[in-house]
Amino acid sequence: MKREVENKMKKKSTRLIIPVLLSALFIFHGSLVFAEAKKHGFRDSMYSLCFVNEKEGWAVGARGNIRHTTDGGLNWEKQDAGTNIMLLSVSFCNPQVGWIAGKSGMILHTVDGGKTWSKQTAPKRMSLFALKALSTEKCVAAGDWGTIFYTADGGKTWEDKTYPKDVIIYSIDFVGEEEGWMAGEFGTIFYTKDGGVTWSLQQSGTENTLFGISFSSNRQGVIVGLSGTMLRTEDGGKTWNPITLAPDEKGEMQTFYEVKLRGNFGIATGDRGAIITSEDGGKTWKPTEVTMDIKLAWFSGLELLNENKAITVGTNSMAIITEGNKIKLVGYLPNVQQK
Repeated sequence: MKREVENKMKKKSTRLIIPVLLSALFIFHGSLVFAEAKKHGFRDSMYSLCFVNEKEGWAVGARGNIRHTTDGGLNWEKQDAGTNIMLLSVSFCNPQVGWIAGKSGMILHTVDGGKTWSKQTAPKRMSLFALKALSTEKCVAAGDWGTIFYTADGGKTWEDKTYPKDVIIYSIDFVGEEEGWMAGEFGTIFYTKDGGVTWSLQQSGTENTLFGISFSSNRQGVIVGLSGTMLRTEDGGKTWNPITLAPDEKGEMQTFYEVKLRGNFGIATGDRGAIITSEDGGKTWKPTEVTMDIKLAWFSGLELLNENKAITVGTNSMAIITEGNKIKLVGYLPNVQQK
């Protein structure tokens, strides 16, 4: 029995923090990216982004790294997390109030725009990969082993609403404060219509791991995942239809870690520098042309700054700002330089 448990944990550990582990070869053997990052003095990979408007946002990542920008991602200042724990997801409901979630049940909270961060007590010390701030009082966090935490009092107390099956939840998105969706391992999709108090399963039609989810309305949404998996709905998730993506120049299907959809414009980023965009609400997608140093990187933090301008972060604090299907800026936090 002990050996069975140990083997399960070994298998599970290979599934944890997929943007890190699946891409390990590209992080540590991506010599061009690493050399450039080392030259700039930045080594901490960033996993999540949240912008409250076109100019102000936060990025979080390895070793308790929190970065804050007020100029649309060109320059970033460091904020004190008070921890070296890996931070995996950040979400703000307004410029002042936000949460960060991370490894081992780490939850951080701010009410002053990140000038100070306080630790909150999670019901269990499970790694949290996804977080969504719904209001100044309500927030949902999710992650390993079906973990779902919910607070309605600003994080003073967190309720444990964990799903009974062993499934990793990687992403959360809401339309308003009531309707929301989560996506994760084994093609799992959850839906809530009461602000995260209760969740029900939706049928995805796939068993592939799903990493990123985004809704532009309470009916239209897109999910991306492992080996080019993409699903799209036009009825709030009652039915999910697969979208066929083109393979890369090697004939391989790239993994996508995050997607954002606003109106008819969509963008998704992922492994091996993958960046694709849509101009028809996610029905069709085309790749963005990238350079070799970008191909040696992965990107898991993504935000839309306006209707078609986006920023993505990933390997060794690398950041890319795009407009439509074109790359405008490439650099490394804290200062993204002109391409």
